[in-house]
Amino acid sequence: MARKRETWITSKEAAEILTANSGHTISDAYVRRLGLGDTPKLRSKAIDGRTKLYLKSDVEAYRVTERSKREEAVA
Repeated sequence: MARKRETWITSKEAAEILTANSGHTISDAYVRRLGLGDTPKLRSKAIDGRTKLYLKSDVEAYRVTERSKREEAVA
């Protein structure tokens, strides 16, 4: 059985896709953050010590919602 070919993209490309899908600016630093931790939101693979690639299907499926601004407490 043929295996589906996975497409891997850079953090900059992932940020552009997330920005287009969410309606507000997403930085490549935020994409890197989504790929960290015990349960990452985006699957990644390391190319070398500095570079990671992200699975395009994960990026396209993920939606970033903008945080609401907290109202300052009135003293």
